[in-house]
Order: sequence, then C-alpha cells, then structure tokens
Amino acid sequence: MKKMLDLLSLKLLRRIEIRYRLINSFLLVSMLPLLIAGIVAYRESSNASQEKVRIFAGEVVKQVAQNMLQQIEKIESSSEELAMSERMQHALAAYYSKSPSERAAGHGEIIRLLLENYGSFEYVNQKYVLDRRHRIMDPQVFARLGDGVARFAEDAPDMKGRPYWDVYSTAAGQKSVVMLRDILFKSNNRIAGTLFVGLRPLHFSRIFESVNLGYGSRMLVIDARDGHVIVSANAANATNDDAPESGLVAAIARSLAEGRDNFVSYRDGDNKKQLAAFAPVPRTSWMVVNITPLNALNTEVRSIRNKIIVIGVLCFILAVVLSFIIARSISLPLKQLVGVMKATRTGNYLIRMDYEGKDEIAELSRRFNDMASKVHQHNERLEELVAERTRELEQANQQLEALSATDSLTGIANRRRFDEALGGELRRAVRSLKPLSLMMLDVDYFKNYNDRYGHLAGDDCLRAIARVLRTSSRRATDLAARYGGEEFAVIVAESDSANAMQLAENIRNAVAALQIPHEDSPFGCVTCSIGVTALQVDESMSTDTLLRLADVALYQAKALGRNRVALSDHAGATG
Repeated sequence: MKKMLDLLSLKLLRRIEIRYRLINSFLLVSMLPLLIAGIVAYRESSNASQEKVRIFAGEVVKQVAQNMLQQIEKIESSSEELAMSERMQHALAAYYSKSPSERAAGHGEIIRLLLENYGSFEYVNQKYVLDRRHRIMDPQVFARLGDGVARFAEDAPDMKGRPYWDVYSTAAGQKSVVMLRDILFKSNNRIAGTLFVGLRPLHFSRIFESVNLGYGSRMLVIDARDGHVIVSANAANATNDDAPESGLVAAIARSLAEGRDNFVSYRDGDNKKQLAAFAPVPRTSWMVVNITPLNALNTEVRSIRNKIIVIGVLCFILAVVLSFIIARSISLPLKQLVGVMKATRTGNYLIRMDYEGKDEIAELSRRFNDMASKVHQHNERLEELVAERTRELEQANQQLEALSATDSLTGIANRRRFDEALGGELRRAVRSLKPLSLMMLDVDYFKNYNDRYGHLAGDDCLRAIARVLRTSSRRATDLAARYGGEEFAVIVAESDSANAMQLAENIRNAVAALQIPHEDSPFGCVTCSIGVTALQVDESMSTDTLLRLADVALYQAKALGRNRVALSDHAGATG
C-alpha cells in the first residue's frame, strides 16, 4: 500500500505542475461527491419508479384478470343453461329429424332461442349454432361467413366438455372474442352441435379502460401462445393487424420457467425497452398485461438528472474560479522562487527573492535568501580551497601516472605503458621512415620453476630478468616491459634486424649468466627464449601485426628447443 501511495503521490503527481494539481483537486473535491450523489439518486429514483409500477401494475392486472374471469364465467353459465335447456334439446332433436317439417320447426326454434338469450345484448355481435359438421344452422348466413366460422370451429382443439375461448376475425376485418361450447344430447351424451357466441372486444376492454397507471402505460389481453392481442384498452380501433407481442411472450415464458414474479422487461419490435406486469386469465391461454415504456417511466428521473447536471455545471464553474484564484496565489510565488533558484545554477548567488505575506512561501523565500548569502560566502572560501587542492592533486596525479605505467612486481613498464609506447613508436617510425624492432621474451619452463621453488622464488626470478632488460636498453627510446606472466617485451626504435638480433642474443646470454638454479630445466638454470621482428613499417602496419610477428618468432624459438633467439619477418605474419 505504501509503495502504491508513493508511486501516486511522489512520482506520478509530481510530474504535474502544482497549479494544475490544485485545480484538479478542487474540481475532484467539488464534483466527485455531486457526481456520485447524482448517479445514486438517478439509479434509486429509477429503481423506485420501476418498483412502484411493478407493485401497482401487478395488483391491477390481477384484479382485471379476475374481473375478466367473472365475465367469462357469467357468459359460460348462461351458455350452459341454454345448451342444456329442454327447448334447445328438443329443437336440436327436431333439426336432425328426417321429417322436413320437423327440421324446419327445429331450425326456427333454435333461431328464436338465440335471439331470446343474446339478442338484447349489444356486446354480442355473432351467435350461431353449428351442426355436427360445423355448418351454421341458419340458411340466411352468407356462405363466405359460414365457411369462416366452420373453419374456426374445425381448428379449435378438443374442448372435452369445456368452453373454448379465442379470437375470430371476419373477412371484413371485424374482430370478435368467441366462446365455443359443445352441445350434448342429455339422453345419450352425444354431440348435438356447437354453440358459437362472438363478443365485441369492447365488452372486455371496458373492464380496464378506466385504469390508467400513467407513464404512457397500455392495458392488453394477449394470447400467451403467440402474443396476438385479444383485447386492448382501445378496442374500438383494434384490428386483425394488431402486431403480436412476441418479445413479451418470450419474456413471460422465461419468467414463468424460472419461477419469478409477474413482472418482466423486454424489447418491443422497435427495440425499445418495455416493462410489463402480467396475470393469467384462468381456464384460458390469455394474459392480462400492463405495458409501460421504460423511457416514459424515466421521464421524471431524467428531470431530476437534468437538475443535477445544471447544479453540477454551476458548481464546476465556481470550483474552477476558486481553484484558479487559490492555485495562482500558491503557484505564482513558487514559480518565481523556482526561477530564482534556477538562476543560481550559473553560480550567481547574489540574486535575491522578493516576497510579501506571512505564509510558508514567504518563509521559504526568506530562508532561500539567507541560504544564498551563506552559499556565496562558502563559494569564495571554496574557490581558495579548490585552487590549493588542485595544485596538490596535480602533484598526486603525476605520481599516480608514474605508478600506473609501472609493473608493481618487476619495476619496469607494465602492459598499459607498453601498448601506449608501441603505438607511439609505430607512428614515429612511419614518419621517420626508420625500421622498428620488437622482441618478445618468455622464461623457459617457468611453470615448472614455480611448482618446484614456489611463487616467491618465481617472483625473485622475474625481478632479476627485469633488471637484465633494464640494463640492456641502449637508448632512452628503448622500452622494456612486462607483457604478462613470465613474458616480457622490448621495443627497440631505429634498429634493423641485425642489431635487434644482436641485442636479443646479449639479453639471452645475460639471463643465462645469472645462473639461477632450475633443476626441472634441461639447461640446469633459468633461461629464456626470444622472438624478434624488425620491419620497415608503413601506414598499413598495426601494433597487432607487430605483436603477431614477434609472437610467431617466439613460437619458433620455443619450437627449436628454447634458450635461443628467432627472427620473424613480414612474410611470417601470414603463417
């Protein structure tokens, strides 16, 4: 947690200027609570509106479903009385008689019974008795209408003695809520016919046309099988072209399958979200549904949201003004102080910060001025000390340079000094067109010497050979150096191969003359092998080439039996 805080406060935020940090902090402090409160209020208001609609609409649809059931039961009860009446039973028996007169009498009686039972009800717009073949027992009915009614009755499922309710639309577009009931002979319980009663949808819509939940809600009765509208609050304008509420049916099916309450949300054919409370009408496949557009429901909530936005904008403007004023009171003096401090980078500590006020920045300015005065005094004293220390440092550097070019064991030049000298002599030889010679010396069987006599004796042996090399140098330009381990190198300027070979032979003899005992050597004492190269160099020659030539010659000296001198020319470099 501490690392995260340090990352935010000490690294990320420190990359932003103080005034912008102050302005943003003011805006966050003022706007963040308002924004959170607005979001919470908007969501809670929206949820409260939906909950209110869920509870109220749920109770309303249940009540409407019960009222519709009462109307359905009333119509079913009256239809049952008619179907089981003695007059209807005798009329149907006469209708199926073989006597034409009895058939005519039975048909007339059926027409009278329909008129007596349903003729006075304005909400009944169709009333027929169908025979066993589902043909209307009224010869005055148009054939086209009779065919439609017959198809409707044939398509109805097996009613098993119960009435069947559905919607029937004529070719002219007239829509009816139809009850079908089988009429059975009481004597043998066989089908005598079917009662067809068509009711105007307005009869049912009156049950809920006075119900208004607001928010643009609609009350419908739909068929739960396919979503077609059975009855709507505006039944007078309902047609056979009412769009099926398929999305609603799917949402209701999911809710019932999941065992949830009677309130669902879905998207209609225009992809607009709707909220719907539903209740089934018992003994039918119908659902009483109250549909409320979510957009209309949230109108009041959006009004609250807009007020919050206006208040937020005003608070934002006020916060910007206040934050700018306060940030300026802090950032401007700080910026001036930073500018003065940057000016001291050039060493000008005589500059001073002008300040006013009694805040921390003023105190910081006073302390800066005091510090600048003290730094100026210290700088003057420091310059004197620096001059003195510089002289001492130059002397120490000279001593250090001498030490850095000397091998600590043998006291002669080390590898670094040798590399520098070889490069310099090579360039000088190119300019002067004089030959340059290089010797590589290796102590014979030195590892055996160390193993037998110890490393201390080995160090003494190397120091003795270094003294021989130092005394063998003829001129100041000659340089003897320890090349590494038991290897030594000698640079001989302006020397041809004959002179170089002679000098190398002298060195070899001088080493052998030391007579340092070496029982593990075939020579009985310490000896050395020397490789010599002497060339007329040019600009294409490099120090690596010289070293390789000398090394080749040293290898030849060892290959020939050691304790000897071998010469390598330019051609040997290719081997």
